[in-house]
Formats: sequence, C-alpha cells, structure tokens
Amino acid sequence: MMQDNYTYKQIIPERLNDVKFIFQNISGIKTPITFFEKKYNTTVFGEYAIGYLAYTHDGTPAAYYGVFPCLVEFQGKKILAAQSGDTMTHPLHQGKGLFTKLAKMTYELAKKEGVEFIFGFPNKNSYPGFVKKLNWVHKENIRTYRIKISTIPFAKAMKKMKMNNVYNVFCKAIFKKYLSHKKYFNNSVIDHEFGGVLHDEAFSKYKKYSSNWIVDIDGVCMWLKIDGKMWIGDIERTSLEKAKQIISKLKKLCFMIGCSEIVFYVSPKSYWGNLLEKGFPFIEGLPIGYLDLNNGIDLNNIHFVGADIDTF
Repeated sequence: MMQDNYTYKQIIPERLNDVKFIFQNISGIKTPITFFEKKYNTTVFGEYAIGYLAYTHDGTPAAYYGVFPCLVEFQGKKILAAQSGDTMTHPLHQGKGLFTKLAKMTYELAKKEGVEFIFGFPNKNSYPGFVKKLNWVHKENIRTYRIKISTIPFAKAMKKMKMNNVYNVFCKAIFKKYLSHKKYFNNSVIDHEFGGVLHDEAFSKYKKYSSNWIVDIDGVCMWLKIDGKMWIGDIERTSLEKAKQIISKLKKLCFMIGCSEIVFYVSPKSYWGNLLEKGFPFIEGLPIGYLDLNNGIDLNNIHFVGADIDTF
C-alpha cells in the first residue's frame, strides 16, 4: 500500500535483505543474512515474525518495525505472545512518523493472527514513542545484577575486534566439563502464580541464532552467552547459598577466559528477583512494557529473565 510517499509491505523471508540494509546503515555492523533468517523464523511458535517495512518511492528500504512471536505459559496454559524487536528507521527517514505507523500496522496484524499481548524492553530513545503514542503500559523495570571480575578483559577486546566466534570456541573448551547434556530447562519465573516465556526444546533451539549454551555447575543448570560480557539467560531454581557458591565458581571461570563482567536480568518480583536481592546489589534496568491486544490477561503476573530478550 502507498501512503505518505512511502510504500508499506509485510515482512516475509524474501525481504530480510531489506531489514539487513537498514540495520547495517544504522549500526555500521555487517551481519550475515543467515542471522536474520534464523531470528525471524519463529514459525515453531505458530507464526513467522510479524512486521512491516516502509519503502521510498524508488524502492529503498526506509524503516522496519516488527515483533517476534513466542509462547508464554501462564497457569498451565500456553498463550501466543510476541516481543517487540528490531525497531529501526534509516537516518534519512527519521522524524516522519514511520515508527508509529509501522507499529500500529504490526499490532493490527498481530491481533488478527491470534497474538494475545506484546511485550518489550524499550531503550530511552524508543520509550516515549511506545508509551505516549502506542499506549504501552510500564509498571516496572528489569532488575540488573552486575558482578565485576578483576581480569584481563579478553572478552571485550575480542568483541571489539569482531572475533567473537573464535573467542566462543575458546570459551566452550574451558567450559567443556561443565556443558550440560540438557537441551533446555524450565523458565525459573514460572510457577502456579506467575507466568513467563515457555523455555522448552523448541525455544532453546530457536535461540541458537546467537551463540549460547547451558552449563551445569554443582548440579544446577545455567543458560549462558558471552558477548563482551557473560550474560546469564536463566538459572535453575536453587537456594541463595547454593547460588552464591555457583556464582563464585563462575567468577573463577570468567577470570580464566578474561571476561570482566557477569550480567543477569530478572523481573523484580520473580523467583531470582526476590532471592538475589538478599545477597547481591542491583540497579534498575530497561523498562518492561506491555500492550494487551485481547483485554484478558493480567500482565503484572508475567515475568522475564535475560534469555527472553531478543538480543540474548
């Protein structure tokens, strides 16, 4: 469809190169098309990535807004939800309302496809648009736990030199004896009262669009990713004392691989949000935002961990 001097087209696999074009112009990062192919193929959850591209009159990609469908488990039921991600507008086309236009089109389509709610973690640049123009609800922020390690920062250096792939091979060799045989473990936020993104085998396999793995330290599984820092995606439920012991061992391993920081994102009222505050300092992180498309779910009862964020 042609409006406001722009043409709007739904995202399909054949248009991923256009997303890559906008992303590269904004970030300056050359990312292989295979990354986008894997990340946008959310059909294992029932739907391909839902979103729209805006093109100029000559067919040049100008902006993209989309959401990534996923399954949320709440009180024993599986719910189709979607995470807002990869919001991007080419610098030459910013300030023209494309973000709002594309988002509203995306939400309309998502509702038709059966998506119950949208969630996301907007940064300071996109936050005003989500809350003031798209009616998102923001009631709390992700809680960020940061643990510093005194070591030579090889991880940051390798990321800066764009040698993450080589570095990850080295890290996996160090972690070899801790690698778990498990392909996934249950999301730590989910219980009889609270819901969260379903961490099943399909979700774990889908998340392989980036390099991450599950380790077992003293019988407790952790989902890890190293990208300049060590990001903890989730930890199996255990006691605070056991968690302290495990993190102490993790710090020693980080020292060996030259990783100077461990980061763990959790919702404040989640299992780990409640437990870790008793033993570790934290800071307020990104806002947790929601948009209910079906007027039927108490979104205050949906919690998140780092593995749920599309950048993990």
